[in-house]
Amino acid sequence: MVELEKIIKVHAPMVHRIATVYERYPDRVDDLVQDVWIAIWQALPRLHDQTMLKSYIARITQNICVTHVRRALVRQTHPLTDTLPDPAPPLDEAAAHAVQLARLIEAVRSLPENLKAVASLYLEDMTIKEIALALQISESNVSVRLHRAKAAIRLSFGEPS
Repeated sequence: MVELEKIIKVHAPMVHRIATVYERYPDRVDDLVQDVWIAIWQALPRLHDQTMLKSYIARITQNICVTHVRRALVRQTHPLTDTLPDPAPPLDEAAAHAVQLARLIEAVRSLPENLKAVASLYLEDMTIKEIALALQISESNVSVRLHRAKAAIRLSFGEPS
């Protein structure tokens, strides 16, 4: 159990950030993170190469989050909107940063599933190789998806791609 506590302490911020990309309601993010840690705890005995721990945790997190979103879409009764709320002018630099971060998270949320997975792991400072391992796709496929995700995000910020 001590090892699991150490793993949680090291990787909890990454798991929480990835869950935040998939779940927009803060009160539900904690429940999603808890579901992820249960799945990780159950899957840890199947991990044979400890050097792959970060990508293993990232892959499990992605899978649980995708399942969570799919289930939520099935239960959803009101239509989704494509519009982003217009943020009020920032009061200071910290507020401006918070607004930019919120816009980035919203832009990543609006990406198609295959691009969202790559972008959220890239934002975790994972290398192309680590992302490929986590998602079980080729490195060239990661590069292509990442390029498309960046272009879509720039477009959502009103910048030319």
